[in-house]
Amino acid sequence: MSACTATQVLSDRGFENGNSVTPWVETSQSGSLPITKAGGQSPHGGSWMARFNGNGTNKGKSTLAQTVTIPSGCDATVSFWLHIDSTENTKTAKPDTFTVQPLNSSGTVLTTLATFSNLDAAAGYTQHSYDISSYAGQAVTLKFTGTEKDSKGGTTTFVEDDNAIRTS
Repeated sequence: MSACTATQVLSDRGFENGNSVTPWVETSQSGSLPITKAGGQSPHGGSWMARFNGNGTNKGKSTLAQTVTIPSGCDATVSFWLHIDSTENTKTAKPDTFTVQPLNSSGTVLTTLATFSNLDAAAGYTQHSYDISSYAGQAVTLKFTGTEKDSKGGTTTFVEDDNAIRTS
């Protein structure tokens, strides 16, 4: 790698812009947009968080995305804090999922960095980090997707906060 100025390329990393969600873009099929101050779970930091699923519906798909440019010649790491609560009554099925993906400028998924499910429920937040250095020099959209497919009453909530894409 050539010389790189270490920087943070994501904006509004903890969603503290509140209802003015720019530069994030959010969608929801269930009517509840991800960026919220709603109760049930405290944010990892600040007052706002992104809450996915938890609606107990089989069409609860929500997305949250931000497009950034990863400087050429840099190593880059994406990180975020995630808390998962679930009332699903299964030890094997994964009706509720949360995926993390970088997309290229055409909207094509470059890779899936991680997929979490109701089986990953645990107390408290856990930080997750992934190397995305291979996308240096490109505009990349970091996309989080929560999908809830169960229609039998169980539900899983994925609460995500304090994001970063750091270059070095």
